[in-house]
Amino acid sequence: MANRLEENNIIVNYQGAPDDEGFTAASCLRMGVQEMTRFGMNEADFGELAEYISRVILHGRSLPGEVAQYRKRFMEMKYCLPLEEAGELIEKLWGALR
Repeated sequence: MANRLEENNIIVNYQGAPDDEGFTAASCLRMGVQEMTRFGMNEADFGELAEYISRVILHGRSLPGEVAQYRKRFMEMKYCLPLEEAGELIEKLWGALR
């Protein structure tokens, strides 16, 4: 399943379940929901992503181009310190460390 998703530009990570023998025998998949929320995805957007996953896994469709177009809507990181403010704070921190 992970390979089929990756072929369609949907990246997941293997995740061990509590009853797995070890991480190398991970039986679950994890998606970066928190990371995509930082890029502006909301509840409706995740519903749309679920549709893509359903079409790939349950219906055997190949959608790499459609998923890539969908992902282009989420290229700007949100909920983080703007570069203008970060630069000033980094300079203060660097000065304090010298």
